[in-house]
Amino acid sequence: MVVLAPRLEQSIELRVDQRVIQAAHLLQCNTLELESAIEEELEENPALERIETVSEESDYRQPLRGKHFERVYDIDDDALDLDTDPLSNTPDGGMTLREYLSRELHAQLPEHQYAIAEYIVDNLDEHGLLLGFSIDRASLETGASAQEIEEVLRVVQSLDPPGIGARSMQECMLLQLRYLREQGQGNPLAEKIVENYFHRLLKPPIRRIARELKARIEEVEEAVQYIKGALHPYPAYQFRTPWEMSSSYQDTIQPDVIIRRSPEGFEVEIVRPSGILIVSPRWREQYEKMKKNPAEFSEENIRQIRDCVERAERFLHMLEIRYRTLTRVTRAIIQRQMGFLETGSYTFLKPLTRTEIADQLGVHESTVSRAISNKWVQLPNGDLIPFSDFFTPALSLQQAIQEVIHSEDPENPYSDEQVADILYQRWGIKTSRRTVAKHRIRLHIPSSKRRKKLQ
Repeated sequence: MVVLAPRLEQSIELRVDQRVIQAAHLLQCNTLELESAIEEELEENPALERIETVSEESDYRQPLRGKHFERVYDIDDDALDLDTDPLSNTPDGGMTLREYLSRELHAQLPEHQYAIAEYIVDNLDEHGLLLGFSIDRASLETGASAQEIEEVLRVVQSLDPPGIGARSMQECMLLQLRYLREQGQGNPLAEKIVENYFHRLLKPPIRRIARELKARIEEVEEAVQYIKGALHPYPAYQFRTPWEMSSSYQDTIQPDVIIRRSPEGFEVEIVRPSGILIVSPRWREQYEKMKKNPAEFSEENIRQIRDCVERAERFLHMLEIRYRTLTRVTRAIIQRQMGFLETGSYTFLKPLTRTEIADQLGVHESTVSRAISNKWVQLPNGDLIPFSDFFTPALSLQQAIQEVIHSEDPENPYSDEQVADILYQRWGIKTSRRTVAKHRIRLHIPSSKRRKKLQ
C-alpha cells in the first residue's frame, strides 16, 4: 500500500501594493486626466468632498522652497489669467500625416528638393510604408540623381512617427529600434535579432539565436518580448502630431506646470484641478466617534466609515505625492536647463536624460518618465511646450555638429566619419557616421565634397 503524506511547500508571491499602483497612475495623469480621475473618485467615495474656498487658518497653501523658489497651489479656469494665451502657442489640430510630413520636410530641405520629398510622400501607402519603392524609378520620374533620392529618403525616415518611409517591414522595425537607441531606450540584441532573424520572428528559434549571438537564453527571450512590445509594423497608425498628446487634447490644451521668472530665480506653479479636496467633515466626525465608541456602531457601519475615510485620506496623500514629485522633477530640470529657460532658444538645450534626473533625485527612471508623460510646460517667455522637449539630445548633437563643421579648414572639410570622431574626442559624444549625415542634412549643411566645391 502506498501512503501519500501531505507535503508543505514554501513559495514566494510578489504582490504590488495598490497604493503604489494608484500613486503611479496619478503621477502619470496630466491635468485634464487628473480631473477625470478626481471626478471618478468623488462619485465612488462619499467621504471625499470638493470645496471652493479654504479658511485662513488652513495650511493648505504652504510654499515649498528649494534652490529655486516654487509654489504649489490651485489654479482654476478663471484664475488662469496668463500674459499670453497658451492655446495661441499651439498649432491647430486636424493635421493629416501627409500635411505634417510635407511641413516638416519643407522646413528641413532646400527648395530644390521639395519635389523629391513630395514624390516620396505621395508614394507612402496607408500604413506609412514604401513597399515596392524603387530608387531608380524615382530618379527617372523626378529627374534627380539616385544619391539625392536616397538623401531625401533618409530625411523622411528620420521624421515621426518612427519607421515612416520604410521600404520593408524589416527596415521599418530597424528604423524604430534605431530611434529608440538614440532616445536612450535601445536594445542592441533586439537589433541583431531583427537584422539576422527577421523572417523567423513569428516562431523565433530562441536557443539557436542565443548560441549564434553568444547570448543567454533569458536575454534573447527578453529581446524578443521587447521587439513585440516596443515596435509597431504600421507607423502611420501611431501618427499623432506633437501637440496631440491624447484625445482629450483635441478640444483644449492647458499647462500642467508653469515656470515664471521671479526675483529669487524661477517660480514653479503646479496646476491643480479646480476646487480643494478634503475629507468630508461629517464623515470625519463619524470616524472619530467610531474610534472612541465602536460599540455604538454596527460592524457594517464601522467597516463602511473606516473604508471610506481612510480611502479618502489615502487618495489625498497620493495626490500630494504627485504634486511634490512633479515639483522636484521640474526643479531639477530648471537647474540643468537654465540657459534654455532664460532665452527660450533650443540652441541652449543641454544634453539631458531621464536617467540623469532620476539619479539626481534618488528615484527610479520610470518615476521621472511618469512625471513628464503627456504633460505641458509654460515657459517664462509664454511658450507652451511638451515636457519631453527638455530631454532632446538630438538638438544638442546638431549644435555640436555645427560647431565642428564651422571650425573645419574650408579647403579640407571634414567627412561625416571624421565629424563623428571629433564629436567623441571633444565632448565624448558617441555617434555614427550615418547619424551625423542625418543631422547634417537636417541643418541644410552640404556634404564635404560640396562644401569644398563652394570654396
